[in-house]
Amino acid sequence: MQNQGPGKWLSLTRSEYAGAFFMLIIAIVLALIPALLGSEKQDSILYQTDSLQRAVLISRHMAATDSFFKKKRTRVTPWKRLKQEDLENMGLSADEANRVYQKIRFGYQFASLSELSKETGIDTTVLKNAIANPSYRSNKTKELRIIELNGCDTSDLIALPGIGSKTAARIIRFRDALGGFYQKEQILETRFTDTAVLQQLLPYLRINTTLLRKIPMQSAGLELLKKHPYLSEKQARIIIAFRNQHGRLTEQHLKEIKIISDAELTRLLPYLDFNE
Repeated sequence: MQNQGPGKWLSLTRSEYAGAFFMLIIAIVLALIPALLGSEKQDSILYQTDSLQRAVLISRHMAATDSFFKKKRTRVTPWKRLKQEDLENMGLSADEANRVYQKIRFGYQFASLSELSKETGIDTTVLKNAIANPSYRSNKTKELRIIELNGCDTSDLIALPGIGSKTAARIIRFRDALGGFYQKEQILETRFTDTAVLQQLLPYLRINTTLLRKIPMQSAGLELLKKHPYLSEKQARIIIAFRNQHGRLTEQHLKEIKIISDAELTRLLPYLDFNE
């Protein structure tokens, strides 16, 4: 008896059908093997290529970054941080420095000195020397002279190398608040100044102590006392209260009431007049 086939279109026995199905599976597997092997090989090649590309890109990036930082380190004109007195120290006049600083202040950054000259009308020859050589100093050094601190004005101070108009004004304000300097080293106490620059100028400074303005301790009021840089408002109030209770003040009284340390009293005494 002949076995019935699986369908009316195929005249195959069950065993023939099973054999054909098995051969079909083998054929499919054989067909997929090259594709599988080729895909693995291709992935390997692509990975190697990507690794090479990454290495090239990384090296280029490092070179570009290194070049960028080298340029940044060697740039000697950080426009955003320049102040008017820095420009004056480079050799520009106060008016020229102010013109450049006002542009910098509002965010302008000059791409070159020729652009700076075009925008401001300033001859940048001196500035070019200062930028090309950071150790360059303007002609102020040739005109260096001895300055008497208690009698000088801002123009005298600006004549010194490293001193701009703002620094000079700060020194004068501090001197006037003190009543004059009795030691030239006191100039280093001026706030918001470059003490390294001032330290280098000490040999060119002189002090005339006869120009000191002293505080009359028997009659000075609160406002006069507390305005002095070496006295606080609290110390001034206690001094006046002690004077009101005990009469005339003396140096010994200031030591006894213990409101001023020995170091503070030492630097304050040259400004106090107990013998009015």
